[in-house]
Amino acid sequence: MDARVKRSVKPQDIVVLYTVQHLSCSGISKLSGITRQEVWKILRSEGINTSKGKDGGTRVAVNCDFCGKEIQITRFKWRRSAKHFCSNACYFASIENPGYHPWRQGQRLARAIISQYFTLQEGNIVHHKDGDNRNNDRSNLAVYQSQADHMNHHRGGKIKPIWEYPQTLDSGRL
Repeated sequence: MDARVKRSVKPQDIVVLYTVQHLSCSGISKLSGITRQEVWKILRSEGINTSKGKDGGTRVAVNCDFCGKEIQITRFKWRRSAKHFCSNACYFASIENPGYHPWRQGQRLARAIISQYFTLQEGNIVHHKDGDNRNNDRSNLAVYQSQADHMNHHRGGKIKPIWEYPQTLDSGRL
C-alpha cells in the first residue's frame, strides 16, 4: 500500500467509524484503504476495546424502540435492523395497529381499484396505509412487490412500494 494513503487516514476518523457508525474492521478497511489488521491496531492504540463478550466493543447500547429501556445488542444486529426491541413482547406490541379493521372484501376491492391504474402481478400485495381495509381511496393504497417487502415495510425497513399514488404524470394512467 502507498504510504501517502496511510498517512492521510486519521486515527480519530477510524475511531468514529468504529464507535459511532459501528462499522466492522473489514468495512473500515474498505473505506480507508488500509488492511483490517491495521484498523485493529489503530483501534487498540487509541484504547478501543474490540474484544468479544459482554464488556467488549462488539456490543452497542441502544434504547428499545417501544418501551425506551436501554439494552445491549451486538454491532451486527444494530447495523442489520432499523428498529431494536428489548423483548418479543415489545416487538409484537409495536407492530399491533389499533387502526386495523379486518374486512375480507377490503383487499379484493383494493386490488380492483389499483388494477385500474397499475398492472398487478401475481404475488403483489396491496397495502392500506392507514390500516383500514375499508378505506380504499387510491391515495391510501400502495403496492409492494411481495409479502416479504410488505412485512419489511411494517417492521421499519426502507423498502419502497412499486406503486404509490400520486405517481408522476408520465405514467399516463392518472
